[in-house]
Amino acid sequence: APAGKFRHAIIQVTTKGAEYARVSEIIAQIRSYRLSMEYQIWVVLEPGHRTDYPEADRVLVVPDWFTARSAHKARALEYSRQVRASLGYDRSDVKVIFNDDDVSLTRGYIERAFAADYDICEGVVTPRTAYGLRPWGHFLTSHADDIRTHACLVYCSVFQGIFRRPLHVHGEGMVVTGRAEAEVTWDWPVIASEDLVFGHKAARAGLSWGWFHEYAEVTSPWSLRDFITQRERWLWGDIHAMRHREALPPLGSLMVAGKYLTGVLALICSATGLYLRFSGAIPESSPVFEYAKLSVIAWVAVFFACGWIGASAAVERRPDDSRLLAGVLAVAMMPVSLLLTFAAIAVPLVQGDPRAFNTIRKTRGTS
Repeated sequence: APAGKFRHAIIQVTTKGAEYARVSEIIAQIRSYRLSMEYQIWVVLEPGHRTDYPEADRVLVVPDWFTARSAHKARALEYSRQVRASLGYDRSDVKVIFNDDDVSLTRGYIERAFAADYDICEGVVTPRTAYGLRPWGHFLTSHADDIRTHACLVYCSVFQGIFRRPLHVHGEGMVVTGRAEAEVTWDWPVIASEDLVFGHKAARAGLSWGWFHEYAEVTSPWSLRDFITQRERWLWGDIHAMRHREALPPLGSLMVAGKYLTGVLALICSATGLYLRFSGAIPESSPVFEYAKLSVIAWVAVFFACGWIGASAAVERRPDDSRLLAGVLAVAMMPVSLLLTFAAIAVPLVQGDPRAFNTIRKTRGTS
């Protein structure tokens, strides 16, 4: 953006309140960057938890009496939006950078987000925090989260960066102007997937969408049970949003549903193709394998990049040989990652709507 177009940034960490140590660590990390822009750090949380964040500029406790059509996290976001509006921050020269209590934003991410000349934008999500480390459940979920990095590099870069409208949207590191937030709001009937709904509503309202290549470093679930719980919340949040036209516009619903169906169909086709090849039903000389080779090369290249990126955290930066190993492991774990992603759709569907906003532990030692 032209110099001076954006004058103030608000970096907001939204949390239930149980991850005091992790949130304090995130705030300290941001302060250590000594950012050049004028900025504030806000913490928004639910009642009944510690509020003494000395390095935060503002701590908002969502009062019990506050009501909105949205629930859970979206309700907290709507409360903080109304507070911002009352303070005069609902302006086009204010950038609001949203963050979760398990995410570290790199300095490059914050600076690029602030300078990006869009109404709404975001970068790349990558499981860099304790990436690929034990316990074994976390090792598996770290590599399953390579799919998230893959989706950002492939889908978000194209839909957000080229088509200027989103397919999927992640709340970690989502960036909006104060004016855009005031126009779209968070006050609509959702129980989860508020980031997805906000992104599609913003596109429908004609607000400009953009994408940039910097990293939001997320923490993968610490167990397979937490992995399923997390995906269950995301999946049923998407389904709930797609059911309510007031929440997710029809085109957005079609795009999201189409992405789920295409992903599942692609996995089924791949498994079927492997069976037909090894059973001899498809001869080795079949021309279809020329296309299959291109597909395999593309998947291997992108998954290697995901592993290299995952092992490149600013705080836990590893030597090049370690990152090389991480890239090779990401490729080797690719079938497991895809099957875990498929299971994270199938199991919650079989279990049914949990009708709850279940969160998971964000640090190794919390419950």
